[in-house]
Amino acid sequence: MIKKILYSVWLLILATACGKQSAEDHTNHTGNDSTKVNEAIRMISRPANQVVLSSQKTIKLSKNLSRQTVTASGYIAFDERRNNIVAVRTSARIEKLYVKYNYQYVKKGERIAEVYSPELNTFQEEYLFLLQSREDSLAAKAKQKLKLLGLSETQIQRIEKSSTVTNTIIITSPIDGFIRFSTEPASQDEMEPSSKIGGMNAAAESNAESQITSSDQIREGAYITKGQTLFVVNDTRQVWVILSVGIDSQTELKKGSLIILYPEGQADSINARIDLVEPIYQDKQRFAQARIYLDNQERKLKINSLVRSKFLIQTDALTIPLSSVYDLGSRKIVWVKTDTTSNGTGLFEPRVVMTGMSSNNFIQIISGLQGDEEIALNAGYMLDSESILNDK
Repeated sequence: MIKKILYSVWLLILATACGKQSAEDHTNHTGNDSTKVNEAIRMISRPANQVVLSSQKTIKLSKNLSRQTVTASGYIAFDERRNNIVAVRTSARIEKLYVKYNYQYVKKGERIAEVYSPELNTFQEEYLFLLQSREDSLAAKAKQKLKLLGLSETQIQRIEKSSTVTNTIIITSPIDGFIRFSTEPASQDEMEPSSKIGGMNAAAESNAESQITSSDQIREGAYITKGQTLFVVNDTRQVWVILSVGIDSQTELKKGSLIILYPEGQADSINARIDLVEPIYQDKQRFAQARIYLDNQERKLKINSLVRSKFLIQTDALTIPLSSVYDLGSRKIVWVKTDTTSNGTGLFEPRVVMTGMSSNNFIQIISGLQGDEEIALNAGYMLDSESILNDK
């Protein structure tokens, strides 16, 4: 209907103009104007999602020094680099646990578990036999083997003095810190053949309920395999702050950027720098993660506590007013002026652009526009919502 009205208006203008001129000029005038009319008709007859006639104001890309304060939220996490792994070096059964729950504080050298290992008992007997036989070189090698299997010098000296095999071996904490139970499952491929460990695997199979699973921490009576991690001890003297930063600010997020942190439960803010911007997205999210390393000698920062942050992003960016961009959800469009009619009306075509940060009613244009192109100031006034949304 609109196209028919516009066509009629053009014909009326043409008829009026021609009526004012002499018959001699009429032919030339008609020929020139008919070309213009045909071109205008061709343009306005295109679908509304391809071209729009409008006389509204236009603007161009402008280069602005953009300063924006960005806020982000996150949490305090263990510094994984400070994890101390407590593992077993031979297959064994847990006889006694001295720690009962996650995040229990332990001191260096404190008992955390007591295990029984037939294999380790065999090596102890071998060592005592070589000592009694005065096979010094072989005894030294046997002693070294016991150390490699996890026995401390104190434990070995106790064996030498008593001349008896220690049925159970004490596992101690390597550092002061907070202990976490490992949920690493017992691998069937790592299980020793029963002939090598005195049938212990057969007993383990008959006690399947006591096996360690990925959803359950270790228990007394559970069987563990060689190389399996039992505990992780972390002293939390240094922690990580993990921040999630929105997609609009990711392009300007850099290692070394200054940042102000506001940890939960702390009266004072902390000035820090970003140490790492993780190069991947976590599963099912579209946030960049920034990591900050914080000193925590006094352990005032608590693991899993929340952190708010602020940081300044400053860029010399190409920007346009926010009103010039129409957000369709999956894409953002602007209306680019491609031509002007004889009466000064602009012809505009939609174009998809990639945007960046927004600040002070301006938004950064990353791609999709050239510096000398004119665009409509108010994209919303140009919208034929049905045709735009249906355009693939």
